[in-house]
Formats: sequence, C-alpha cells, structure tokens
Amino acid sequence: MPHDPLQDMPAESRAELTAAVCAAIDIDPATAEDIIRSTEPFWDAMERAGGLVDSWGGSEFCYVLPRVLSFIRQTANP
Repeated sequence: MPHDPLQDMPAESRAELTAAVCAAIDIDPATAEDIIRSTEPFWDAMERAGGLVDSWGGSEFCYVLPRVLSFIRQTANP
C-alpha cells in the first residue's frame, strides 16, 4: 500500500487543513485530501530548492497551501 502523507499529520491539523482547502476553493473533503496529498512532492522540491518553503505538513504549509490553491483557482478561472 502506498504511503499516505496525510497520515503523518496530527488529526487536528489534517482536519483544519482539509477544511481550509475546502473553503478556499469550494470543493468536497475527499477532493481536498486528494489535492493535499498530491502537493507533497512539489512542496518537498521547493524546500530542496533553497528553502523556498517550510516542510510539507508544517504550520507554514497549512497556512500557505489554501492561499496558493485559491490564487491558482482565481487566476485559472477569472
């Protein structure tokens, strides 16, 4: 079974992040969790690229990711 990065997050953080992503881009929780999972490789690459971001799943991630997704949605769907 593949590793589920969301299992590495505390339950409270996972719930808060999922709710924030749902609210930011108006999607259901299952879709939000799918998107959150898919960001791990991208986020890790940005961290390796000289510390562009804090680690995946950290407090910065939980604050920034919903904002990034909201920006993408607004920009891609004006």
